[in-house]
Amino acid sequence: MDDDPDVGTFFGQVGEDLGFETKVLADPMEFAALVTSFAPTVILLDLQMPGRDGIELLRELSGLACRPKVLIASGLDSRVLTSAAELGTSMGLDVAGSFCKPIALDELEVLLTRLKSHIKHITANQLRDAVQQGQLVVHYLPKATFKGPGRWIIEGAEALVRWQHPEYGLLYPKDFIGLAEQSGLIVEVTDFVFRSSMEQARVWFAHGLYMELGVNLSAQFLSDLKFPDRLLALVRENNLDPSMVTLEITETAAMQDPAVALDILARLRVKNINICLDDFGTGASSLTHLYKMPFSEVKLDNQFTNDMRLREDARSLVEGLVYLAHKLKMRACAEGVEDEGTLEMLEAMHCDKAQGHVFGAAVRARELEALVERWNSRYPSAKPKAKTAT
Repeated sequence: MDDDPDVGTFFGQVGEDLGFETKVLADPMEFAALVTSFAPTVILLDLQMPGRDGIELLRELSGLACRPKVLIASGLDSRVLTSAAELGTSMGLDVAGSFCKPIALDELEVLLTRLKSHIKHITANQLRDAVQQGQLVVHYLPKATFKGPGRWIIEGAEALVRWQHPEYGLLYPKDFIGLAEQSGLIVEVTDFVFRSSMEQARVWFAHGLYMELGVNLSAQFLSDLKFPDRLLALVRENNLDPSMVTLEITETAAMQDPAVALDILARLRVKNINICLDDFGTGASSLTHLYKMPFSEVKLDNQFTNDMRLREDARSLVEGLVYLAHKLKMRACAEGVEDEGTLEMLEAMHCDKAQGHVFGAAVRARELEALVERWNSRYPSAKPKAKTAT
């Protein structure tokens, strides 16, 4: 996407020489339509264009189902490129790099060759087969609760789906969730995560280990009025307490059809299932809708927690968001906590929960048991107790 036809043709020719199928676009008004129909794996995007600039197109791309790798190009200085790349990443885009124009042929070839080596060609039919043939697995990201001065106890985990692909090995959600959403297979994928994680929680329960479960919920579930009853039946089938289940949703998902979403979320809360607003603080109207939806928890995006130790404004923002959550009678969870120093800051703010590499990465169920044992052994009297279903 470049408003200069000669530059676009040059980029396209380099791509074709490297084995890409390419489309060259000069009119930014046609960007969304071409992305939707062509479904590119790589987008090379210019920032400076008349009519609509590249920042607007990044925003537009973030709302599309296609999730390509994005290369940002511009004749502007490197600081602008860095800001644009950070903005794209904060929007959930896979920004693979940026460069100043003009770029040498060999440098562009290196960039595109590297990207091509990381591109995985997967289809909806392959994903459907993966669901049916048991290629999906669940990993668990530990989640700790603040219990008092210096005491963070792991008593929960976020269930994250992985695809053990026969050709590419272990694939992460960014590799296939966009495809699942676009093809409608997200319901089957999420149902798998629900079933697997609750069956695992039942095993932990039998061993005397109480672990709360967090599961990411697609917007498609927020149009299904029968979903709350199906979920409660699955919870009871596994002899679990509904309060141990937390559904994590983004504001964008909740706002697609607010009236129906409110109906479903309210019924889930009536059934004592927790609702967490994911990526709190990044939405365009989080504060407007926060008090209207029956959320029980908010999760602070890691772009805030990552900067806490270096930037006072980031610390102030996190402290303010935690305070706001508490005033609205909700729990606050910080994600992306990478070190003890950040954890100490969150403790001073009385943040309720935290997750990140300071506790451990997402692992399989058996490894999580060992991880929980190692971490919680710091506090001999703190052993998560199981709850029975009510």
